[in-house]
Amino acid sequence: MGDCQTRQPDYPSSEVAVEITDSMNLCSPNTPSSLSIFHEDILLAILSFVADTPFEIVGGDNPTCGRSTLTHTLPLVSKQFYRLTKEHDIFWENALLRLVKKESMWEDGMRRFVFDSKCDKIRSDILERNHNRNRRDKRTKNNRLQEQRVQAEVDASLQMSTTSNVDNLKSDNTDNTAKEEALLKQACDAVEAFPPHNFASCSGVHQCIYKSIVHDHLRYQGPVFYMPSAIRLGSPYGLHFFEPRYRLLMSEVMAPYPVSARRGERISPMVPSLLPPSNNLRQNGDDDDIKADLLNVLEQNQSLLGKYHLPTFIHAHQSPLRKNTPATIVQVRQCMVSRDGSADVYLEPIAYVWIDQVFERPGTGGLYEARGIRMGKEASEAYERWCGMAHLSMGDGRGRAQQLPIP
Repeated sequence: MGDCQTRQPDYPSSEVAVEITDSMNLCSPNTPSSLSIFHEDILLAILSFVADTPFEIVGGDNPTCGRSTLTHTLPLVSKQFYRLTKEHDIFWENALLRLVKKESMWEDGMRRFVFDSKCDKIRSDILERNHNRNRRDKRTKNNRLQEQRVQAEVDASLQMSTTSNVDNLKSDNTDNTAKEEALLKQACDAVEAFPPHNFASCSGVHQCIYKSIVHDHLRYQGPVFYMPSAIRLGSPYGLHFFEPRYRLLMSEVMAPYPVSARRGERISPMVPSLLPPSNNLRQNGDDDDIKADLLNVLEQNQSLLGKYHLPTFIHAHQSPLRKNTPATIVQVRQCMVSRDGSADVYLEPIAYVWIDQVFERPGTGGLYEARGIRMGKEASEAYERWCGMAHLSMGDGRGRAQQLPIP
């Protein structure tokens, strides 16, 4: 390939892309590219076989690294590849379908994205309704009638959108469309109805969905409780917090919840400004349409509410407390806070994470904060097998990363 040298990445999937580009002589300045004979759609189809996305292939010595062939290799091959990867959204669409089909973690992430988008839309409707109501109260009788007609049109459009969503779901079922495609369509409809803040910086709808899932679901940040112990997902356990830093942890985690949640009573899921119901909604029937939409969304997502809308923090139970060390996201199922601030808590592990960043918060007496990346199903199972072997002293001395392959 002459004097041109291709930079070799440090992860396996990119080697395939490099071999393909080498065989096509893309770097030779005097030889026309072999890709010039292909239509752009064919090129997109070819690249889709090697264009993996960030955190699609997770593992190795640096599982929190977000490098991928689509973002760090293919754009550096040529200007044509750079344009294709930056302008076309098909790579992100294919990746979402692959990941949702393969990993339940991504399916939950997409369901959370749809749920959060619907909640944001309802919050926006409540603010707009109250704003219009305040303006209407200052107008004359004729203007009030005109405002009511406008509001009736808004209500009709909301009902039509709800009906269209139901019709879309019915058509998906009748056409036997795959579950992954139906879920992805719901996510795309949610973006079109209420675009997220990062939509302008994305190449398309699917990249926007992908970024939102990584930022809001795969990544997790919270305060850290550090104590070596044996933990398994779904196996609850109890702790007594008495150190000042962990008293602060519990007070922060439980602060958004009612006082009854800190007195040993059942902790109910909470959605900011929506659940418990907001006082901004009137009880005289004016806001019944918004209440109906909210109730419908909450009923359809009961499993998400119970899994992702309860108080959580990170229990670091492996040493050392540093980057790429496994830890656990635990959910507070019951909490009893005493007068001196100490707390008896009942916790349930819900997910493993690789710690990405950890730092001590100033002025907290040694309370740490950490950010991590959720483990997938295969990695979680491999990690639990390693923990079981280490607990029985059956390790071979090579360490956690080498004893069992964690994908």
